[in-house]
Amino acid sequence: MYMRHWLQSPSSLTHGNIIKREIFSKRTEDPTDEEGAILRYVDSFSRCYLEPRIASVPTALDDRQLVFYVVDGTGIFEAGDLKQEVGEGDAILVPPGLTHVLHNPENTPLEFLILEEIIPDGVEAPRKDALIRNYRERPLGQGHWTHLVHPIFGQDDGLVVLHSVLVVRIEAMQTPDTHGHGPDMDEVWYMLEGNGIHVVSRNVYRQMPGDAVSVASSNPGHTLINDTDEPLKTFYFARYDR
Repeated sequence: MYMRHWLQSPSSLTHGNIIKREIFSKRTEDPTDEEGAILRYVDSFSRCYLEPRIASVPTALDDRQLVFYVVDGTGIFEAGDLKQEVGEGDAILVPPGLTHVLHNPENTPLEFLILEEIIPDGVEAPRKDALIRNYRERPLGQGHWTHLVHPIFGQDDGLVVLHSVLVVRIEAMQTPDTHGHGPDMDEVWYMLEGNGIHVVSRNVYRQMPGDAVSVASSNPGHTLINDTDEPLKTFYFARYDR
């Protein structure tokens, strides 16, 4: 397992004007990999923002697919014939080669997360257009006793490397079951709101907003316990061991 807050991550620029803090990146065989290079399949996970009254530079990435998730603020997303306002809880799936722009017309920063999955050689991404969906639009599910699961994107929507992108909520004073994962997968929990105790293998952490926890591998298991009197909300993504 591995836990890292976005404030521990170095800043860089993407899309011209997007300020990016890469929390986790894909590991390589290089023993000098930078801190946070722990993912096996997903290429990058970052916390990002656009300053007020700023737009990104029109960008098309031929080798990778992106998932944006808006954490706070309001923006305008454009790609092809699509122009749509986006806000908290909206996710955007951007296929390879599609030129896209994100505007922040407001006087406050626009905060969002970006997931990157490089498309493997010989594989064609199924989508050609962008897909925007708020996590509240999908039917609510339940898992591991107390997880309230909001599906956002899956492979039926066009994900290639990733299997699931979710929002998972846990109500106050609730304990999910403990379950384990092997090493040949990616599963990351990013705290959006609230806080809880994340037990991973024999490690115990207080996970706060802005903390990301990778739980692969976790032997004998992991569980995120909400021991507070307020709900907690997480952004979750996974490539499962199948």
